[in-house]
Amino acid sequence: MHKLKISLAFIFVFYSLLVRAQEAEVFGAFDRDTVKIGEETFFTLSARYPKQLNVIFPDSSYNYGSFEFISKKYFPTRTDSTISFDSVIYSLATFEIDTVQYLQLPVFVITENDSFAVFSNLDSVILQQVIIKMPEKPELKANTELIEIKKQINYPYIFIALGVLIILILAIIIFFGKSITRWWKLYRMNRAHKKFIERFHELMKQISGSGPEEAAEHTLAEWKRYMERLEREPYSKLTTREILAIHPESELKEHLHNIDVSIYGGKKGTDLMKSFGFLMHFAVRIFNEKVEEIKMG
Repeated sequence: MHKLKISLAFIFVFYSLLVRAQEAEVFGAFDRDTVKIGEETFFTLSARYPKQLNVIFPDSSYNYGSFEFISKKYFPTRTDSTISFDSVIYSLATFEIDTVQYLQLPVFVITENDSFAVFSNLDSVILQQVIIKMPEKPELKANTELIEIKKQINYPYIFIALGVLIILILAIIIFFGKSITRWWKLYRMNRAHKKFIERFHELMKQISGSGPEEAAEHTLAEWKRYMERLEREPYSKLTTREILAIHPESELKEHLHNIDVSIYGGKKGTDLMKSFGFLMHFAVRIFNEKVEEIKMG
């Protein structure tokens, strides 16, 4: 009987969260109808929702489809007795050549253990063609000036030299190819790892300064990008739950949850530096494992 009451309470809470998430109204719109390739354009995303809900907007790690993220600008939350209103202007650019390009963005309703996405309407822009039509026949101009002809190149000697060079390269590949490939992979990995450690330390220093939420967000994004490169998994697009499906470790879960609370929950997480320090050591551990795999391969 006690277990039945707990199950019913869980179902009621889950259903309440779904109903509250559906109460959020999200609207998105571009600032113009047409755009050129590479030109900066702005997309406004606004949300109207009950004030008791905890809502966050997409950040730089979100996948914006055919558009590239440049920056974003927040506006202060406006709240009355029951309703809150938030809006963000995203600066984007496209390098795709589709005539019509669409965008639809979500906001996330955060609960204690999960989140719900509520999407805006679908808006579009038309790609403005810069070159409309190429001339059918180029205009020819007469030129009667004498042109000095250079001496001919001795092509047979060049072909012989190229042949010898190709044979030498093939011999090196056959006898030393695997070793060279392994060395090159390790060299690139070590260089990328060193840059990550330096960059991560710099970002961690900013967390203790002004704007710790934004600094923590950038630091987490940097960690995800590096893990994505190490493991060939789309960490930048994964939620905490999806990351834990890859690495179901309780300590990792604890620190990621602490960081999420600080960034998205509007609360100050406990000992953020310790959590980010764990993420750095976690990345170092995965790096060492990948190095050993390459050496053994």
